[in-house]
Amino acid sequence: MSTLSDQDIKRELGINIYIYPYNKGNLKGANYNLTASEFAWSLKTRQRIYNSQEKKIIIDPGDTALIETNESIWVSKKITGTYHSRVTQVSHGTGHIGTTLDPNYIGPSLIAVHNHSAVKIELIPEQTPFVTLVFQYLSSESSKDQHGNKHGRTEILGELGIILSTDEKNALDKPYMSDRELLFSKLEECEDYKIIKGEREIKATQTKTDSENKNKKIFSKQLYVTFVGLLIILVVSSWHLQSNQKKLEQQSWYQATTSSINTVITILSASFVALLTVDLERRI
Repeated sequence: MSTLSDQDIKRELGINIYIYPYNKGNLKGANYNLTASEFAWSLKTRQRIYNSQEKKIIIDPGDTALIETNESIWVSKKITGTYHSRVTQVSHGTGHIGTTLDPNYIGPSLIAVHNHSAVKIELIPEQTPFVTLVFQYLSSESSKDQHGNKHGRTEILGELGIILSTDEKNALDKPYMSDRELLFSKLEECEDYKIIKGEREIKATQTKTDSENKNKKIFSKQLYVTFVGLLIILVVSSWHLQSNQKKLEQQSWYQATTSSINTVITILSASFVALLTVDLERRI
């Protein structure tokens, strides 16, 4: 396996990786930072810990929060990933994060964050990056058509006795969270992804132009070779006829042939000069 750089992630975005919402500010040198959603629960109380008045997730000292990411992810069977803690968060007292992203997974991610400190830890949904996702190429494509995990891992919440309200269920079961085509459509709405698409189109156009120019150069070289070859043959033929004029001038075809060859030499020479002039002007 090999880790994807920021350039790799940008190249695979919309192809083997979908991230919605996509924010270029969260793309780092070899990873992508994920933010929290409003959906977070205390492992101690089994209650939601999003404070709607302060618009923050508040994790009490000694408690573990189960947090759904704001971003929904899809990766193909060629990609896997690992989730890691961010130094910024760990230095404030959160525990280390270590879990995996399965090939062909789709949906938001459920991340457990423990508060080891003696003070409350606050996260601002959709703004505070709290976990880093590292993507990796698989050495061979996964044979699993389905990853087996429900999007958002809401089955884990149920196993822990966390009862979701109807609004919470609906928010965590939006159609695009489990449908690859719908998720791609949402990704295409992101302004930062539109920039990437625009850069790709410019690069593709440039590549096509470069290829066309290369083909023109090859054709031009072949044309030069053809012109020069024909001129050499005709000049040699003309010289041969002139050298043997006394022997051949009595032949009925001699005058017409000599005249035709000289005419063609003149036309080819003029065409060769014109081609050379155009080619030089194009390169200047």
